[in-house]
Amino acid sequence: MNLKDYQYFQKLSELKNFSDTANFFGVSQPTITYASKRLEDTYGMSLVKRKSYANSLSLTYGGEQLLAHIERILRENDLISVDMERIKREKIVMGWPPIITNYVIPKVFDQLRDEDLLTAIEPVSDGSKELLEKLINGEIDLSFLGTTVLPQENHLDYQLIKEHHFKFIASAKRDISKITSIDKLFEEDFISLSESSVHSQVLRHLTEHYNVTPKTMFQTDDYKLMLNLVKADKGISFVAETAFQDVPGIQVIDMDIQLPSFFILFVYRHNMVGSETLAKLMHIFKNI
Repeated sequence: MNLKDYQYFQKLSELKNFSDTANFFGVSQPTITYASKRLEDTYGMSLVKRKSYANSLSLTYGGEQLLAHIERILRENDLISVDMERIKREKIVMGWPPIITNYVIPKVFDQLRDEDLLTAIEPVSDGSKELLEKLINGEIDLSFLGTTVLPQENHLDYQLIKEHHFKFIASAKRDISKITSIDKLFEEDFISLSESSVHSQVLRHLTEHYNVTPKTMFQTDDYKLMLNLVKADKGISFVAETAFQDVPGIQVIDMDIQLPSFFILFVYRHNMVGSETLAKLMHIFKNI
């Protein structure tokens, strides 16, 4: 197995051009050509199809299959150094998306304290989408995630902590008796979470489906600020019920509409080997 040939082939599949691939690596074009030929000789089949226009190509079915394996091999190769460094350092770097963390950590705080693990975690606060990417790249070791779609990456394992639902919410002081339809709902002033959040994405799909437009008067990435504004009756909002568990002063606006579930997950790479500290953390978070 020649990792360099694999790296050349992966980039060739992306750029679809021998010259551009050679320029990317700072090598001659024949170097890329010979690497591709070696792979074809190794597996006994054609991997690329040259197109009629200058120096361009596409992958054969064999090339597509090889690429799927190559990407996994190169990802694992990149993670070797990452995991070796993880084992050497004292702390476990863990993704803590704000809404999920505020829901989960109180449930396990006593266990973490009793096992002397509170100081073993180096938290990284970010959105679930960004934390998933960091987990895949090895920038963090473990993560909580909030998502509408269960992870499909075959090198990741996850534990489902809770399945929650999205809700429209308003101040307990607001009269919502006249909000009887989706059209009436979207006549209200909205206080929305940021565009990058899963809440915003779900809301966007909903508005496209029902052909309605929210009157967004304010947008923030701070869900606690959003909740405070809703409680103060400055507008309504749309959020997973995770965010307002046990929060007084908020009521749910019931709407008979189909919405995806909001999955709260504990996610980790399935081949992680580590210290007793890591094992204790994994045990606690898997058994919430």
